[in-house]
Amino acid sequence: MQDYLKSTPGDEIDLRELFVVIWTHKLLIASTCVLGIISGLYYLNITDNKFTSTAIFKLDTDNSSMGFSFSKADLGPLAGISGLGGSGETSDLPLDQVASRIFIEELDDKLNFQSDPYFNTYNPNTVDPIWKSLIKNAVGLQKSSNVQEAIWQGIVKKYSKNVVLAETKEKSAKVVVTHIDPHRAAKIANEVMNAIITNAKIKKASKQDQRLSYLSNTLAKALGDLEMTQNNLKEFTLKNSALPLESFASESLALDALREQLKRTTSLHEAVSEISIMLKNKTINQDDYLQLRQKFPIVDQAEFRRVFGQNEIISSWSWPDASSVDAVYDTLSDRITMLQSDVNTSQKDAERSSAALETFARLEREAKIAEATYTVLIEQVKAQSVAAGFQPDNTEVYEYASVSVNPSSPKIKVVLIIGATLGLFFGTTLSFILSHLNGVYYSRKSLKFGAQARLTFSIKTLLNLQNKSLNDLKTMIEKKPRPVLRDMAVEIHKSDATQVVVTSSRSRLSSYDTARALASYMQSDTMNIAIINFSLKVKKLDIDHEKLSVESFFVAEREGNVSILRPNRDLTAVELLAQKDFRESIQSLNTAFDLVFLSADNGVALSLLTALDEQKAFHITLARTKKTKSIALSQMHTRLPIQGLIHD
Repeated sequence: MQDYLKSTPGDEIDLRELFVVIWTHKLLIASTCVLGIISGLYYLNITDNKFTSTAIFKLDTDNSSMGFSFSKADLGPLAGISGLGGSGETSDLPLDQVASRIFIEELDDKLNFQSDPYFNTYNPNTVDPIWKSLIKNAVGLQKSSNVQEAIWQGIVKKYSKNVVLAETKEKSAKVVVTHIDPHRAAKIANEVMNAIITNAKIKKASKQDQRLSYLSNTLAKALGDLEMTQNNLKEFTLKNSALPLESFASESLALDALREQLKRTTSLHEAVSEISIMLKNKTINQDDYLQLRQKFPIVDQAEFRRVFGQNEIISSWSWPDASSVDAVYDTLSDRITMLQSDVNTSQKDAERSSAALETFARLEREAKIAEATYTVLIEQVKAQSVAAGFQPDNTEVYEYASVSVNPSSPKIKVVLIIGATLGLFFGTTLSFILSHLNGVYYSRKSLKFGAQARLTFSIKTLLNLQNKSLNDLKTMIEKKPRPVLRDMAVEIHKSDATQVVVTSSRSRLSSYDTARALASYMQSDTMNIAIINFSLKVKKLDIDHEKLSVESFFVAEREGNVSILRPNRDLTAVELLAQKDFRESIQSLNTAFDLVFLSADNGVALSLLTALDEQKAFHITLARTKKTKSIALSQMHTRLPIQGLIHD
C-alpha cells in the first residue's frame, strides 16, 4: 500500500503530509485536548492542596579552626611550632543535623509529629490487596511487629521530603516546609529555624568551653616542660663545666698541636732511617746527599741539622757517624711512641668535651622552645579568657514563616497545561493511527503520486455538470467550454484508443456523469460515441423492441451522436462483466461507434478494469482526497494504467 506520508520515491517524510493528517483529525485532537483538561481538573479536585512556608535567617557560625588566630608578624611562627592550626573554612549550614532522626525526635516534643496525619501515615488497619499479599508471601516479606519503629521511619521519610534546609543566593539560610495545612507549615518552619539557631548557640558555647579547657591543659603542660628543661640545664651545669664550648675549643687546639708534633717527628724518624741505610751500604757521596735532600726536604732544615750537631748552613753538609745515627734513630722512635700516646689521650678528652657540648646545646634548645611555647599559650589564654566574657550573637532572622494564602501544589496552570499537552499528544498519535488504518490520501500531492497519471485535472469545473441530461450537457458545454474536457479529448485522440474507461473511487462526481460530459464535448458529425454505465445503481429495464439495437446492446437514450447503451438481454451491465463473450461484445461496438465510454464506480471499477484489454483503452480516474483509499487506487493502476486523473 502506498504510504500517504511519502511524496517521493525516497524515504523522506513530507512534513506537509503530517500537517494535513493532523488538520484532518483536528476535531479528534481537540476532543482529546478537552478530555486532557477535564482530567486535569479532576486531578485538581481529588488532590489535596499543599502549602509552602519559608523562614529565612542568617546563622552565626564559627569558621575558625579551634578558635586560634595568630598574627603572621608576631606569634604566627611560634603557633606553628606549638602545633596550633590557623584559620579554616567549614560548612555554614548543618544539613546533616537537620535531617537526622535525633533532631526530628527533639522537635517532636513541640510539634508532635506522631499526631499529625500528614507526617504519620502509618495505618495499623491497612489490608494489602490479594495480589500484593501473594507477592509479599512469595518473597518472604512479613509485616513488621515493631509499630513504633515503623511509625518513626515513616515520619522521618515524610519529613525529609517536606522539610528542606537550603542556602539562598545571598548566602543566607532558609527553611522550606510543605504541608496540607498552611498554619501547620508556618509553625513547623519557625520551630525548625528556632531549633537550628538554639543548637548553634549551644554548640558555640560548648566549643568555647572546650577551647578554654584545651588551652588550660596545654598551658599547664607547657609550664611543666619549661620547668623540666630549666632543671635539666641546671643539673648539667653543676655536673659539668659551665663553659663547655671553651673547654671543647681548648681540647681541640691541644689535640691539633700534638698531632703536628707527631707528624714532624715521624718525618725526622724516616729521614734518619734512610741515612742509616745509606751509611750501612757505604755508598755515600754528593749525589747521595742530593737524592736524600730531594726525598726528605726536612734534611736541609735547621731542626734536622741540630739533631746531629751539624752546621745549619745548607752547603756545609757532612755525613754523621753511624753510631750517632743509631742513637738519634732510637731517640726519635721513643719520642714517636710517647707522642702517639699523648694524641690518643688528647683525642679522648676532645671527644668527651664534644659530647658535653652537644648535650648542653640540646638542653639549651629545649629550654628556649619550652619558653617560646609557654609565651604563646599564655598570650592565647589571655585573649580567649577575654573573648569568653563577651560572645556577640550575629544570628539574624530576616523572615519568619507566614501562613501561605495560595497553595504551592498542585499548580493549576501547570496541571492544565500538562493535561492539554497529553491530550494533544494522544490525539495526534491516535490521528496517525487512524490515518494509517484508513489508508486514504490526505493531500493532492500524495494522490497524484499514487495515481502516477501523466495528466491531472481539478474537478471543480465539472461539478455543475452532474445529473444533467445529454441535451443540457451539450448546451452548457457549448455556452461555457471546459479546458479539462478539451485537454482530455486531445489526449484520447493522440492515444488512438477505441475505448475510454472512466472510473471513480469515492469521488463527488460519478464516473457516468464524467463520461457523458466528455462524450458530449467530443461528439461531432463524424464522431459517434457510445456510453455504457456499469454502476450498481443502474436498474434493469424492460426491453423495448422499438429501440435501436446495436450488437448485444440497445440504445436507451440518444442525443446528437452520443448514445447511451444498455444490454438487450435480461442482464444488468454489471452482470454482463461475468459473461464469457464480454470482451468480444465490447470490441464489436467499434464497428458502429468511433469511441466507446465505459464507466464504473468504486468496487465495480476493479471488475471492469480486469475484464478489459488494456491495449485499446484510455483510463481516466476520479479520486477524492481523504476518501479514496490508496490500496484501491493502486489496484486500479495495476489492472489498467491511469492516463488521466481528475481529483478534488
